[in-house]
Amino acid sequence: MLAVSDLIEVARSATGAATARARSPLRYAAPGQNAPVVIWNVCMHCNMSCPHCYAAAVSKPSPSDLGHDRSMRLLEEMAASGVRIVIFSGGEPLLRGDLFQLLARASELGIAPQLSTNGVLIDADVAKRLADRGVAYVGISIDGLPDWNDDYRGLGGGFEAARNGLRHAKAAGMRTGLRMTVTRRNVDQLDAVVDVAEEVGADRFYASHLVYSGRGYHVSGDDLDREEARRLLVRLFELAEKRLEDGRLPRIVTGSNDSGGPFLLRWIEERHGAEAAVSARRLLALRGGNSAGEKILNIDSSGRVHPDQFWRAAVLGDLREQTFADVLRHPLREQLARRLDRIEGRCRLCAERNLCRGSHRERAWAATRNAWASDPACVMYDAEIGVNAVPPFVPSPKEVV
Repeated sequence: MLAVSDLIEVARSATGAATARARSPLRYAAPGQNAPVVIWNVCMHCNMSCPHCYAAAVSKPSPSDLGHDRSMRLLEEMAASGVRIVIFSGGEPLLRGDLFQLLARASELGIAPQLSTNGVLIDADVAKRLADRGVAYVGISIDGLPDWNDDYRGLGGGFEAARNGLRHAKAAGMRTGLRMTVTRRNVDQLDAVVDVAEEVGADRFYASHLVYSGRGYHVSGDDLDREEARRLLVRLFELAEKRLEDGRLPRIVTGSNDSGGPFLLRWIEERHGAEAAVSARRLLALRGGNSAGEKILNIDSSGRVHPDQFWRAAVLGDLREQTFADVLRHPLREQLARRLDRIEGRCRLCAERNLCRGSHRERAWAATRNAWASDPACVMYDAEIGVNAVPPFVPSPKEVV
């Protein structure tokens, strides 16, 4: 995730244009390798049928979903391993019957539970129950304006219900975010959806690039090309800066394409000068680029563990047969920690590889069946990343993922 508003705010403060808020930049630093943020898909079923769903969620409960007793023990194992944040996702997590028990147990164990949801089931009572069980942040997905969103996501009235869900979550005292997956099919609605986020008082607007995972693999042709992605990012940067100037929410973030970080630095330098870009670069370096398998892990609904929620082809372990501590010892985690020694092609040659770290390995895998190949969605031009100035690289033998 690229915290666009934070980076622009720091850059502006370096030029005296603004004073950065008193938020420690150390929150961007990598936690210990054995204390990742966990995204847990607690069920496989959903009341929507989004074409880009990375989990390829189904309409009815799956018998393969991890059961209640194992799920409760899993929370204890994660707490013992140092996990401090679990994002409960799905499918639609609010369809899981024991979700509130899991949330309450997570809080008891010192884990901060967050919720990633389509939001349509959040009324005032559900919002209060979530807040009472320690949920401090709720992220809700909306992909366009009402008619388009409801048709695309497969649920009539879904837009209005999700918008109300955001309002209820906000009224219950939780921080809220509106998430939009941006493709060629809805990029023209970006500004309008940001306005919706502002209208409901969302703290954050999260624009996600498409990742070719689950059903998303079958709609990869909807992904923005490089020029379209660059225009999208520039628009997000402009929206973020305008809201900083006006003191308005939401703050802007973008995700699923780490090459947006180096691109933002170039935009900051052109807009605010070299000193501002240096300040933003320091903060971006603390973030450390893509962290799948290191700062992030995913548990799917049946208990298999992946480097992140998108990279389902890579399995680090099975919690029906192993403990969470066992999974943390999988050798792919060490390979990913040293990924700069393994990435190939254009990513290997990139002068900004320390900031991006090759972006998303699952997109490289989907395009080439080579987990260490270049991410095909990079937004940077060769001349911007010094590709032609670096000697050729001879790849080392690949490990089996």
